[in-house]
Amino acid sequence: MTKLFTNQTINVYKNNIIIFSKYILLFITILVALFPLLWMLSTSIKLPKHYFSNPPVWIPNDVTIEHYISLFQNYDGGSHFTNSLIIAIFSSILTLILSIPAAYAIARHGIGGKGFSFWILSQRMLPPVAAIIPLFLLYVQFGLIDTYTGIILAHTIFNIPFAVWILIGFFADFPRDIQEQAMVDGCSEFGTIWRIILPVIMPGVMVVTLFTFVFSWNEVMFSLTFGRTETRTITKLFQSLLQSPTGIFFGPAAASVVLGVIPAYVLTLFFQRYLVRGLSFGSVK
Repeated sequence: MTKLFTNQTINVYKNNIIIFSKYILLFITILVALFPLLWMLSTSIKLPKHYFSNPPVWIPNDVTIEHYISLFQNYDGGSHFTNSLIIAIFSSILTLILSIPAAYAIARHGIGGKGFSFWILSQRMLPPVAAIIPLFLLYVQFGLIDTYTGIILAHTIFNIPFAVWILIGFFADFPRDIQEQAMVDGCSEFGTIWRIILPVIMPGVMVVTLFTFVFSWNEVMFSLTFGRTETRTITKLFQSLLQSPTGIFFGPAAASVVLGVIPAYVLTLFFQRYLVRGLSFGSVK
């Protein structure tokens, strides 16, 4: 009896140690992943004399917000931030408008054949740099350089394959019987999509919205190539602060990164419950 009790106690201790070790490993992993952002946050509130101090100053005693003020007053950070927001929002909306019917047609009616969905996914693997020159020539021809329309279209082109690929799975998992019953009761096919299917697969739509917004918000190459003075984005501002002919402005650059993280973070918090359901949708029948 004593031996059995001892073995049970040892097993409990082992399980506790394993669980504790997992939490420690998870904490270290999160800390490593967040380290660049935490360092940027620290740099954005440091004085210039602390940038290269040895030992490093992790949490400065004399905290300053001058870099944030300078970002808006001297570098027109508000305009860059607004441009990024406009481009990301409208790119996400346009991507959904085009991707939802495409994904439905492929999932329900087999448009394009069996391998068409894989072909669509392969388009997302195309390096954006491969399309820069053809798009640039077209944009010059149609006057789309330095316009919201041009950058939004470029982002949408590369977001659609990912969005369609994700949404195909959600439409395919929706029971056909429910949709057919609604159509027997007099609802049109478009009505079943709008009133029945989309509300059910809304977690998947929110996942696509979040990812397309983040992809568009973080995009640099199209903003640098097709943007000029009217459509400068927050990523372009960050790049210009690090490659300025008059020097490298570490403080304002770090401040721009911190501010650039906020929209995606807020959107993730807002869509959190949809995100968890969307990523696990279809994994359990």
